[in-house]
Amino acid sequence: MNRNWSEVQFAAGQLLDFLSRTTFFDRPYGGDARTHRVIFDISEAVERSTDDSGERFQDWQELLESVTPAWPDMPREIERRIIELLDQMTSKLYSSALDETLINNMQGDIARLLHCHAYGEMHELWKAVEQVYLDGGMPCGWEGSHPEGRMFVFSM
Repeated sequence: MNRNWSEVQFAAGQLLDFLSRTTFFDRPYGGDARTHRVIFDISEAVERSTDDSGERFQDWQELLESVTPAWPDMPREIERRIIELLDQMTSKLYSSALDETLINNMQGDIARLLHCHAYGEMHELWKAVEQVYLDGGMPCGWEGSHPEGRMFVFSM
């Protein structure tokens, strides 16, 4: 289902509030550490979020892609608004601990989340990814084989 921008704003209200912040990841993750595996090592977060070999752990990007619906073309107005929001993210401040790889991954996640809201379809994993961002963490991998296991979350 395609929504107009007002409907997207309503559906994605919490995410849009998060995106309006001037600084991201300026405090520790405030979510539920029992349901997620919280890590504090930036190199581990980068490795878990980008290693696509599948040898040591499940390919995080492939997992996210596997639960992302194949949507028809987005209405131009909605796509334009999403691109504007993503462009605004480039001028935000990020914790000095983050590197370009994780920032790019975050921007890709945010784009997918906004598309989920625009189409009114969001898989449970994407709901969990969104909540991790709202709680100040960086989703960066999966422990176990999805849907069993739990998400890795990088925290400052």
